[in-house]
Amino acid sequence: MELLVEKVISSASGPLSPGDALRRVFECVSSGILLPGGPGLYDPCEKNPNDTLNSVIEQQREDITASAQFALRLIAFRQIHKVLGMDPLPQMNPRFSVRNRKRRRDNSDGTDGLEAEGKKDKKDFDSGEF
Repeated sequence: MELLVEKVISSASGPLSPGDALRRVFECVSSGILLPGGPGLYDPCEKNPNDTLNSVIEQQREDITASAQFALRLIAFRQIHKVLGMDPLPQMNPRFSVRNRKRRRDNSDGTDGLEAEGKKDKKDFDSGEF
């Protein structure tokens, strides 16, 4: 595992944040590097090039790859807390909440509800009604 992480992080073009490094590792594993037809993982300290994953059977390699793909999906949909096995962090600014990502509903005349009420109040005021 250390060898894989070191190769993935050192191949980045610049310094990575911890979150970006974790995502990059999952991207590498989910791309199929561990699968039998993949490039494999070779130890640079060994004289003879041999795959360090020889002891891992094919089913385990496929399971690891599928798990990495699922974890990458969770990270992409802002659910990294499930990957890390922890409670979600509280939202600091409710304006950026995932639940509040939709735009406010517009009326058919092109104005939102607050503007329409303001115009209605103004028309009522102009007509002499209070």
